[in-house]
Amino acid sequence: MAPSVPEAVIAGLDAKLARAGGLAEAAVLCGVVYEGGRRGHMLAFVNAAEGAEAALARAMGEALVFSGVEAGELDVTFLRSGDAAALAMARVGLRFDLPAPQVPQAPAAPGMDPSRPPKLR
Repeated sequence: MAPSVPEAVIAGLDAKLARAGGLAEAAVLCGVVYEGGRRGHMLAFVNAAEGAEAALARAMGEALVFSGVEAGELDVTFLRSGDAAALAMARVGLRFDLPAPQVPQAPAAPGMDPSRPPKLR
């Protein structure tokens, strides 16, 4: 089901996840109903990089703490894009696209760019 969290939580998640480039493709926030009828929210990270789970969970926890919401609770899971749960959450949830990682480009070797030939003396 669609999430029903305060705007402060969404803004906090958006700001925190914007700095998590390269750790996952996306995150999806959904409302969930657990066995027994308890309702809550879950944030699923989609296609997380290997070993990035702890950093992503910590970032989500920080976003929740700094949102100012008292007694806030948000479960975290890690899914692959083809998982049935990921597809179901994508249909109803709020998606956060994480930025692609910034790959530093090595300077080109002299003389390799035809538009800038080397200067011969």
